[in-house]
Amino acid sequence: MDSKKQGYLFFVLGVCLYSFSDAIMKHSMQFYSVHQVTFLRTIFRFIPFLLLAFYSGCNPLKTLRFKENIFRSALASCGTYVFMCAYNYSSMTDVFVIGLTAYVFVIPLSVLILKEKFHAQNAVAVLLGFSGICLALRPGSGVFQFGIIFAAIGAVISALNQVIVKRLTFTESELTIIFYHHLFLIAILLPPVLMTFVPMTPHHVAILFGGGIIGAIAQYSIIHSFKLSTSSGLASAAYVMLIPNTILDFFIYNKIPDLYIIGGLILILIGILIAFSIQSKL
Repeated sequence: MDSKKQGYLFFVLGVCLYSFSDAIMKHSMQFYSVHQVTFLRTIFRFIPFLLLAFYSGCNPLKTLRFKENIFRSALASCGTYVFMCAYNYSSMTDVFVIGLTAYVFVIPLSVLILKEKFHAQNAVAVLLGFSGICLALRPGSGVFQFGIIFAAIGAVISALNQVIVKRLTFTESELTIIFYHHLFLIAILLPPVLMTFVPMTPHHVAILFGGGIIGAIAQYSIIHSFKLSTSSGLASAAYVMLIPNTILDFFIYNKIPDLYIIGGLILILIGILIAFSIQSKL
């Protein structure tokens, strides 16, 4: 199989695993603060990478682009905070949909910053995916509230972050990119966590640990995909997250997908097939 098609499949795998990891994180936030849950998931997600670095004998902090790694880590953390602000003003569904416009911005940013070639099929695949999300989730009038401003800013930040990650993969290893992001996130979360920490039950720790391990595999898969394919070529794969979310809703909440969700899934799958078929041409 062509390496770029392999990269697309790695991205799809990472997105699907992130959906399960995020579901565990949201479940934990019913009992503990956002800062505490995010901090502990980051720690648990970091453990496999620490072990991998130790047994491989490499130094993941050795980099040719120290400033760019720090900037990317700060940018990703800023994006997370902006989306948290958005949820305070608008519904989760509205913010989620607006946030996914990030992958529409990825294509022009990839052309401008990374000098990737523009392929109309990629743009069509992304628009089909975004249309599928809108059809399935049907955002309401809440998108016109104040939260839309934060969500739109977060979408642009997410798109820029993805493009920077792709540029870093030209010279940096997956472990280096991951290490700098995790260390930065741990450093900024530690003070608020120490001030508001709530003791956790072993059951909740075990659940969050599982979410962290799943998140680690997801993150590595996504960053590895950027080494194999182009940033613009991978953009449409993000919309596959509707599939695991639909599965989770069915098995956990007994929510049977309606015609809107089924129609959205069809549009997303068509977009994914289009993007996957042209990967070798990118």
